[in-house]
Amino acid sequence: MTTSTFLYGIVPGSHPRNLAGLRGVGRTPGRLRTVAADDLAVVVSDAPDDIRPKRRDVAAHHAVLETLCEQGPTLPMRFGVLAANDAEVASVVAADRDRFDDLLAGIAGKVELNVKATHDEDAVLRMVLHEDATLLEMNNELRDRSGGDHDSQVRFGELVAAAVAERERRDVDGIVTALEPFAVEYSEGPVLAGTFMNYSFLVERSHVEEFRAAVEDIDRVAEGYLDLRTRGPLPPYSFAGIHAAAE
Repeated sequence: MTTSTFLYGIVPGSHPRNLAGLRGVGRTPGRLRTVAADDLAVVVSDAPDDIRPKRRDVAAHHAVLETLCEQGPTLPMRFGVLAANDAEVASVVAADRDRFDDLLAGIAGKVELNVKATHDEDAVLRMVLHEDATLLEMNNELRDRSGGDHDSQVRFGELVAAAVAERERRDVDGIVTALEPFAVEYSEGPVLAGTFMNYSFLVERSHVEEFRAAVEDIDRVAEGYLDLRTRGPLPPYSFAGIHAAAE
């Protein structure tokens, strides 16, 4: 089986890169090593060309990046970025060295925190009905008519869906506004099934607990209506500017 070079992350040449006890990806994990690229370094290992995002390998990839980020600025690569060999890695990274230097400077001392929000369906339905007198009246009329006719049900459903979507937009704006003072920047991720908000925030490592406390304050005020879940600190996948993707 042929092998190629699997990329984990780009770091400054002065980065400690202490990876003792960690393993690379693959059924037979490759040894982690460094490829020099001018004043930068790229942490890599050998990997089969047909590597797939199995739980074991994704966890190994993430563990390497977490350890690197704890030791210094690290531009994380998404899982599965491959090069033909170490020489290609060195050539490509060195050719774009200035941009990588700027990106590393921008994330130095910072981590990513991901915030997802979900609504309690019954609670948000009650809220939109009581915020809109027309919807509340339609709901009462349909209930009094044992559900009403099909067209009325469809129209009511469409109006409720639109009201819930507007409520979600307002809640996203409110949550982001409340958390923005504790972050350097933020990035909207794809909306995932069951959630109405999926945002990542770049936070100074020294401000992580303040950020968490702000999330808890929002969650406490909205108890029973929405639920906020925070993941991290994470490597700054969403703010690396190269092959960045939250896992």
